[in-house]
Amino acid sequence: MLIVKPGIGRVATALAAGTALAVLVATPAMADTSQSSASALRIDLVGGGVASSGTASATNDGTTESISGNTNPSLAVLGSQDVITAGVLGQDVRAFNDGTSAACAGVAGASGTFDIGAGGSCLVTPGAEVSLTLGTNGLATIALVADAIYSSCTATSAPSATGTTSLVNARLTSTTAGITTTLLSLPANPAPNTGLSVPGVLSITLNEQTSSTSGQLSVTALSIDALAGTLASVTIGESNCGPNAIAPPIPVIPLAGAPIALGVGAIAAGIGFVLHRRRATAKG
Repeated sequence: MLIVKPGIGRVATALAAGTALAVLVATPAMADTSQSSASALRIDLVGGGVASSGTASATNDGTTESISGNTNPSLAVLGSQDVITAGVLGQDVRAFNDGTSAACAGVAGASGTFDIGAGGSCLVTPGAEVSLTLGTNGLATIALVADAIYSSCTATSAPSATGTTSLVNARLTSTTAGITTTLLSLPANPAPNTGLSVPGVLSITLNEQTSSTSGQLSVTALSIDALAGTLASVTIGESNCGPNAIAPPIPVIPLAGAPIALGVGAIAAGIGFVLHRRRATAKG
């Protein structure tokens, strides 16, 4: 008469169940990926000259955030140019583990700050007045003056994306013989794709928003095209968020090894079944 120790059948059954469970949980929960980028200022001159603050970028694979580029570049990165000679450039970016991302970019007066807070909110402290010289019109010097000009955006893997533009005390001015007058006051929170102009001098777009796909958004706080002079265009505060997505799972047990794992589980289950039957027969 065959005597089987009671624990052997239980061990085999547990081995089979454990192997099956390992295969079932081999695929972890799907991770949300996210991305964003930001650029504070770009100046294009007639003839092809370009001065740019560069771009800061953030990505996240669902577990780790990576940030590249300078989030607080100095004016020195713009090289030899006389459009902006004082102030602060900001181009902050974040890509969070939960599939959300945020960007904030623009210019502010000296001592101004740019930061991304909880939930991806854009936190800007306007500094002293910043001025960008746009060129001349006859004897007048045309300038863009503000305490801060910036855009921001957020995106999720839902997918969804939103963006805004803020212009703090922004205006276009004309200065002749030391006397400055305001040509055009700019709205603090312009609607998307607001167009303005100073006839014969400048064409302006505020809060330009474009999207290439659901859950992706690009926001430009302000862009100016000069109609005459050496300045071709100025672009302030480019923020890009998304598209963010749910990433495909990465199996803990490689797919190529899954049949082996399942085979081991099946063998263990078979052993458990045979031992159980023999034990039952022996008792009978």
